[in-house]
Amino acid sequence: MATASYSVADIDQARQAIGGSAGKFGSVSDGIPQNVDAGMFGTLGNSGAVAQAVSALCDQLRTEYTKAESLVGAIERALDTTGQNHTNTEQINAQSFRIQQR
Repeated sequence: MATASYSVADIDQARQAIGGSAGKFGSVSDGIPQNVDAGMFGTLGNSGAVAQAVSALCDQLRTEYTKAESLVGAIERALDTTGQNHTNTEQINAQSFRIQQR
């Protein structure tokens, strides 16, 4: 059976890098307009329909960017938990070893 080797520092570095990215998705989402005015497409008869379609697209984009922000946040939390669990396990193992040496 192969043994796994973990570097808490590498896990933490990955967590920090990913954590710094989560807010970027939210920032993009915040910049997407809530509603698009038909006037921005001129006075054509279909301007209202185009504005509705673009507004629907914007709604979907905001939803997807919000999901991405949430997922990236979940990855950050999972990496944090993994690093903490590894540290805790190492501490428990060291304590167990010291007890066995007595």
